[in-house]
Amino acid sequence: MDLRERFRLKVYESDGTQYEILFNSIMRLAVDDFKSVKPHGNIGDRGNDGWVQSTGSYYQVYAPEELFKNTKNAILKVKRDFQVLKGYWDDISRINSFYYVLNDKFQGVSPHISQAVESLKKEYNLVTVGVFSNDDLERELFKLPNADICSLLGTQAESNINSREDQIKAREFLDELSFIFEALFNSSTEAGYFFPANVFYFIDRKTNNDWEVSRQLCTDQRIAENQKNMWNQLISMFNQVSQDHYYEDIGLSFKYKPPYELVGRDQLIETRKKSMGKLIQNLADSYVVVRDFSLQ
Repeated sequence: MDLRERFRLKVYESDGTQYEILFNSIMRLAVDDFKSVKPHGNIGDRGNDGWVQSTGSYYQVYAPEELFKNTKNAILKVKRDFQVLKGYWDDISRINSFYYVLNDKFQGVSPHISQAVESLKKEYNLVTVGVFSNDDLERELFKLPNADICSLLGTQAESNINSREDQIKAREFLDELSFIFEALFNSSTEAGYFFPANVFYFIDRKTNNDWEVSRQLCTDQRIAENQKNMWNQLISMFNQVSQDHYYEDIGLSFKYKPPYELVGRDQLIETRKKSMGKLIQNLADSYVVVRDFSLQ
């Protein structure tokens, strides 16, 4: 079982307090100045399950056993818990950012919950709000050093006697994909409207050769996980373009061309751009980890 599978299993097994402990354990290592809050007597934590005082960022954790059968309860809990949080903590350190942490068991978050969280931004004049899902927690975890990841997941870190070879392999891996990084990082969300054709066809060819992809992976588990994640993001980009018939190959790029008369056309375009932008950001997060390792 690889590290990512271990993490997902740990998430599936964690509800309530167990999940809150897992969340705090990861965030204390991954986020500068993150602080856990110890419940005190009968007043509890006053709605604060973790915070960064320097930025006014607060996190609330919701991890019921049956999240998807409790959508209405979750919406009510968003607003009720935030009011409790604001009533006590806003006087200690102004609430600028609010993140609602959900153990969604990797099944996705109900749009009603996202909407409820988003409504708080306008109502309370917040800078940033958002739902913090298991995908987000997974990204934070795999930015950490391999020893920390293994410690959090209860497994022993393998001694890496081939670190030099791994660094060379990581550099070769990045060099091969350098034209992709240049094209996608520069375009960001616009890649959802004009996706580079050379990137599309490269991914198509590469994913048909599993052996070649596997051969490029490092022995260091943390770096290998980030390499795999980079490929997964590229495959998701390829799928977005190949599975939507509104994308049209116009030579240098695939242009997203829904009919002008289509109801909600502009919104659909923005959705595709936003989706692609998120995939590119996920790619960039893992790129930084592999790049930094290769330069050690």
